[in-house]
Amino acid sequence: MALAFDLYNSIGNLWDENDYKAKLLERCLASGLHALPEVQVKVEFKDFCKPYFIDLLIEGAVYELKTVEGITSPNESQTLNYLFLTNTQHGKIINFRPDSLERRFVSTSLTLDQRQSFFLKTDDWIEAQPANLHLPDLLAELLNEWGAYLNIQLYKEAVLFFMEHPSEDANTRFCATSPDTLLHFTGLSRKKASYEKNLQKYLNASEFEQIDWINFDQNEIELSSLRKKLFCH
Repeated sequence: MALAFDLYNSIGNLWDENDYKAKLLERCLASGLHALPEVQVKVEFKDFCKPYFIDLLIEGAVYELKTVEGITSPNESQTLNYLFLTNTQHGKIINFRPDSLERRFVSTSLTLDQRQSFFLKTDDWIEAQPANLHLPDLLAELLNEWGAYLNIQLYKEAVLFFMEHPSEDANTRFCATSPDTLLHFTGLSRKKASYEKNLQKYLNASEFEQIDWINFDQNEIELSSLRKKLFCH
């Protein structure tokens, strides 16, 4: 957008992200654009609630501002997540740090109805959780409410919340859900077989007996359980 270029050309590339956010907001409002900063979006399900904050919402479009070496895939995924959560289709990432202003358009054609169409595969799942928590049912409820394609960390935090685990457990790669069982989340769309082999090796070398593995591949979610093998070559 022209206002971002004007701002970049007038003040340079050495300011902090919040400074660019405030100054771009000022210019948007002065130009008569409808703009809101730090727009909070709450994702809720029963007693679970996670807030997200969008940098700027300008004329109904999501804008994320960065001051990084270069825009990355995680930056794009974050913005796409915001599009899904706001049921909008277009957003933009603006990076003020490089020697020339960097922009990245992010868009989706997926609607909430389309994201709520998902496939849950449980052929290789062995229930090892508490009797009052059936994980496939919980995931189905979350997906029915929120749809698929969202940030995997959100589903992970919700699952661990209902398992009554400390919130910091969501930041670990493997979470112990019982003395002999680990829970693991991934977002793989390829090389699943290779990853499974390494998961099996990890399990065999650990003190645990089972890994419950939940993989999100767009709208296909697979729950599988790996059991320890004493001799694995």
